[in-house]
Amino acid sequence: MTETSPATASTAHHNDSALPFDALTPEIMRSRNSLKWSRYDGDVIGAWVAEMDLGTAPAVTAVLRRAVENGCLGYMPTGADRAAREAVASFHAQTFGWKVPVGDVSLLPNVLSALEAVIERHTRPGSAVIVPTPAYMPFLSIPGRYGRECIQIPALHGHDAAGRPTWALDLDGIEAAMAGGAGLLVLCNPWNPVGRILTPVELDAVAALSSRHRVPVFADEIHSSLVLDPTAAHTPYGSRPAAEDDLTFTATAVSKGWNIPGLMCAQLIASGGARASWEASAPSAHLADEAAPLGAQAVTAALSPEGLEWNRNVRDYIRGNVELVAEALADVEEVRLTEPAGTYLAWLDCSGLDLGDMAPARFFRREPGVAMNPGAAFGRGYERFCRLNLATGRGIAARIAQRLVEAIRVPRA
Repeated sequence: MTETSPATASTAHHNDSALPFDALTPEIMRSRNSLKWSRYDGDVIGAWVAEMDLGTAPAVTAVLRRAVENGCLGYMPTGADRAAREAVASFHAQTFGWKVPVGDVSLLPNVLSALEAVIERHTRPGSAVIVPTPAYMPFLSIPGRYGRECIQIPALHGHDAAGRPTWALDLDGIEAAMAGGAGLLVLCNPWNPVGRILTPVELDAVAALSSRHRVPVFADEIHSSLVLDPTAAHTPYGSRPAAEDDLTFTATAVSKGWNIPGLMCAQLIASGGARASWEASAPSAHLADEAAPLGAQAVTAALSPEGLEWNRNVRDYIRGNVELVAEALADVEEVRLTEPAGTYLAWLDCSGLDLGDMAPARFFRREPGVAMNPGAAFGRGYERFCRLNLATGRGIAARIAQRLVEAIRVPRA
């Protein structure tokens, strides 16, 4: 595999965000100065924070451009809030078969603000928060900000008949924590960072535990629009008959699937008793006032037919990147790749590398120049893992694969 030379890159202006995905190079991405590409100096490929290099849908761009050209950069336009909530409800009905009343959808700045509100206002005072690991990093730190213990429940990890890594919820561990008095379960589906799409059977098992122990579930479904596996389908936790409305809070957003986290407009879906509790809590209800007007308009554009078509094409493209990197690492015994069925985040088990006390993420950033997230940030016991972001151009994905393989195969003293 040969790295693409900068000299062969597209001659289009580096600030042209409409470049074809295949034309993207590290040089172009650094010129755009995103967080992913500006954190580390030198010839380092940004493959860590969960933002895409692939721009956003033209439908979203058009809405933003029109707002700027018309000087509409003030408060929430009349009807924009309602239109966004209607788009979210329609998306869930048409894509997942989950018919959510528009009145059960709230806007808010981001998924984490929803989690904070649920912990603070909608769980038993002082009760612990259960987080299956490996987990999205803020899920592990947010409970402590509110004086709550975070109970980490490590996933059941193994391999299938073909030797591929497998990850599953430890339902016994989750039930033990619930029985011990925990007040909330955080359920990430699709599962960041292992890329699992939880099955209806697993979701029903979680719902049964939630009902038995009266423990609410906070379902983070921010990656629901990023199912890569054509044989798989996302099932919203709240859509399962066994998931009680009174015990279910679902947070979602178009921020990952359309690459617009900076526009600050997520959604909370809550029905029945959970909806009544949410609306009765002033701090929770007021989060809607903090959602960004441009973000609300972008939600409606992203979930339009044109926006959804763009998302489908992006998922196909990212799947190609996953296949490329998986093929490159297939014969590398020291590192085992968990290919994501959902999300654009791959999970690398680097336990076979002899690095002494050095964390694998530090090694790969220092030696071949690939910046990934260190596994230790995702929970106890994952110090020999890395999270790899593959939402990038094909040429950049090829460089990542080449650099990883070469670094692994270089003898070390």
